[in-house]
Amino acid sequence: MRELLLVAFQSLAIYLFLVVALARFGRMTMAGLTPGGYLIIALLGSAVETGLYRGSGSLWAGIVSALTVIAADHFLCVSLRRWPRLRRWLVGRPVVLVHNGRVLMSHLRTVRMTEDDLAAALRKRGYESPERIRLAVLEAGGSVGVVPTEG
Repeated sequence: MRELLLVAFQSLAIYLFLVVALARFGRMTMAGLTPGGYLIIALLGSAVETGLYRGSGSLWAGIVSALTVIAADHFLCVSLRRWPRLRRWLVGRPVVLVHNGRVLMSHLRTVRMTEDDLAAALRKRGYESPERIRLAVLEAGGSVGVVPTEG
């Protein structure tokens, strides 16, 4: 029983460390997958690996580890809904990258994007250059939303 509590504590400690690290790492790195989604997949994979490859004696350790990760993620989701300040700190806010055709270089640096990254994101949305864009925003989930100029 003591061993299983240690597994639960270690899983929780790793989860909390990775939540903060992934939240601060940068949105563009995992634009297709939220940091939380990536984290859950990685940790659950590790938890299942513990039970599968270390023999039947570790089956319970794998189950306890997986349950701890799932419970911690549920608690984090509830906390993010309850405390907007925590949500802003971990998830972030949308960041304006282009305003009225002008690239905001300081905002690009803030989110660790290059002009090439921005150009690729704009091309993906069907725009060759920022001149035809009224607003381009890096959303909290990592995607770039575009509002074209009128006319």
